[in-house]
Amino acid sequence: MNPTARRISGYPMHYDWGDLHALHDFCGTPADGEPLAEIWYGTHRGGPSQLEDGTLLEDVVAPRGKGAHVDGFPYLAKLIAPAKPLSIQVHPSIEEAEAGFDRENKLGIPLSSPDRVFVDRNHKPEMLLALTPWRTLVGFAPEQELIRFNEEVSTPLSLHIAKLIREQGLERPAASALRDGLKPPIEHVEEYARRCGELARHSDPAIAKRAGMLEFVHSFFPGQSSLLVAALMNIVDLEPGQALFTPSGTIHSYLSGVGFEVMSSSANTIRAGLTSKHIDVEGLLSTANLRSSAPTLVEPGKHPECGIHVLTYQPDVEDFRLDVADASGGRLRGAAAADTVVVAIDGNGFVNQETLARGSAMWIPAHGDFELRGTVKVAVVSIAKAPVKWSFIP
Repeated sequence: MNPTARRISGYPMHYDWGDLHALHDFCGTPADGEPLAEIWYGTHRGGPSQLEDGTLLEDVVAPRGKGAHVDGFPYLAKLIAPAKPLSIQVHPSIEEAEAGFDRENKLGIPLSSPDRVFVDRNHKPEMLLALTPWRTLVGFAPEQELIRFNEEVSTPLSLHIAKLIREQGLERPAASALRDGLKPPIEHVEEYARRCGELARHSDPAIAKRAGMLEFVHSFFPGQSSLLVAALMNIVDLEPGQALFTPSGTIHSYLSGVGFEVMSSSANTIRAGLTSKHIDVEGLLSTANLRSSAPTLVEPGKHPECGIHVLTYQPDVEDFRLDVADASGGRLRGAAAADTVVVAIDGNGFVNQETLARGSAMWIPAHGDFELRGTVKVAVVSIAKAPVKWSFIP
C-alpha cells in the first residue's frame, strides 16, 4: 500500500445562519457558543485546509496550469448545517464570473470588501448530499401550484400575486418580487405571513407544506418582502442519502439540516434577499432562470464491482464527482487518479493506518493508493474524468 494519504484539517466558517450545535455534535467537538455554518475541505483561498504540520494544502498541490479557472483542486467540499434560511442566491457561469471578477477589479473593490460579489473567476455548480433530513428552496415552482396556493391564502396581496401569474406568467412577477417591485406595505406582508401560519395546519399537505415553510422563513425575517420570493420557489425535502444538484443560474436557499456539499472551487454568490450581506438584485436577475423548473435530484449508481459499498453521485459537471464508500463488512481499496479528498460522514475506521472519525478528512495525492477499514462511511471527492478506482475485499 502506497502510504501517501495525509490527514488534513477542515476550515470552519462561522456565518450567522449556522447552527450552534449540529456540526459540533457531528464532529464530536465542544460547542463554543458561536454559530458553525460550514467546514471547508479543499484549497480555496477563502478557507484552505492544512496538513498536520500547518502547511497549507494549496501550497503542496501543483498549480493546474494555463487555462485553469482556479489553482489547486477544481472542487470544494463542505459540511454544512443551517439553523435559519440562507440568502436567496444564485451562482454565476464561468463567463459571468470572469467578467464580474474583472469588472470589480477595475472598480478597485478589494477582495475582502463586503461589497464584493466576485471573489474568483470560477463558476459554482453544487450538489448537496443529505446527511440528516434536509429542506431547501430551489428554482421556481409550477405556475398553477402557485396560483392555487395564493388563492388559498386569500389576502389582498396573495390574490394580487395569483392574478399577476395568471395574466403574465411567472417571470415578470418573479422579477418584480425580487426587485421589490410589488412594493407591498409591511402590514400586507405581515398579513400574508399570519395567514400562512393558519394554513400550516391545512388538510391539504401541499398547502400546509408551503404555508409552514413561509411561516418558518418569516420567523427569521419578519416583514421582509423577500418572503414573497420564497413563496414562489420549489420546496425540496431530502432524506439521508438523497442528493440535489443546483446548476449555475438556479435560484436557491438552504433552510435546515446537516449535509455534505460538493461544488466547483468558488465562493461567488449573488444575493437578493433574506440576508444582511451585500445584495445585487440586478446582478441576480441577469443570471437567474425565472421560469418554473423541476429540481434536479441525482440518483446514485452502484459500483460494478463493489456494489452498494460504493455509490457514485455524478451530476452533469466536470469539476467533481462524489463516491460514498462504506467499508463495513470488509475492506475497500482505492487508487486515486487525481487529487482526492476523503471525509468521514458516519462511523469510525481507518484510512491506511490513520484513524478516521466523523468530520475528519484525508488528502490522497494523485496516483496514491489507500485502504478503508472498519465501520466507517466516507464521502470521496474526485474529478469526474479522473475517478477513484475501487475494489472490495470481503
